[in-house]
Amino acid sequence: MPRQGRTPVTAPDKGAFPLDHFHECQSFSKLYNDCLMKHQLMPKRCQKFQMDYLECRMKNNLMEQESFDKLGFNETTSWNTEEEMKRDLFTKLVEIHKMADRNIYRMQGYDHVDNNIYNV
Repeated sequence: MPRQGRTPVTAPDKGAFPLDHFHECQSFSKLYNDCLMKHQLMPKRCQKFQMDYLECRMKNNLMEQESFDKLGFNETTSWNTEEEMKRDLFTKLVEIHKMADRNIYRMQGYDHVDNNIYNV
């Protein structure tokens, strides 16, 4: 009987899944783990290997068939999208820095300042 104020423990939404006793997906698991080590535990860089591993599990009935979107893999969570966002943010920061430099020079009395030292 649960105590007052505590919610009863329930199984996770997806439930437990069988272990890979026959090592059917071990090669995919190894590729994924190797990728993680190579990229200093940054899983977004290894999404392709994650997806290959999960696809192997689905094909071997070690988990239910599920769309990758429902498993959290979509364009907005991809590594390429994140890299693109970082490049755009860097470009914006450089432009803000240039604008701040121009304003400082103008306040100091300089008429024309070319601070295009960044090739972005």
